[in-house]
Amino acid sequence: MRFTFRFSLLTLAFALITTVSCQNKPASSHDEPITEKSFDATIGGNKLVMVDFYTTWCGPCKKMAPFVQQIRENRASDVVVLKVDAEAQAGIADRYRLEGYPTVIFFKNGQVVGRVLGYQTYENLSGFVDRFK
Repeated sequence: MRFTFRFSLLTLAFALITTVSCQNKPASSHDEPITEKSFDATIGGNKLVMVDFYTTWCGPCKKMAPFVQQIRENRASDVVVLKVDAEAQAGIADRYRLEGYPTVIFFKNGQVVGRVLGYQTYENLSGFVDRFK
């Protein structure tokens, strides 16, 4: 009887956890798609723009996404942060001949001022912002 009771409690707990977690919308690590027109307008300004080119299947991209978000939140006075799904926005991505993901490109006045390929820590990204601002 004790085993049955414990098993029932475990089953109930699992059911509750599964139900609650399935009802919550998963946290998005990236923004909604950007249009070419809004992309061009944003990178054309005189403020530094950091563009995170990612794909949905890229593990390093997912791992780096929180750092990109932290840059957006903590360095808003220094840099505008855009996130571009390179597969969904192939027209934008193709312009910059990306060799892998993630690729972060820095723009100022519509011109590329820096580029980095691969996973980067918050400290690395923040250092690039300092370098290019």
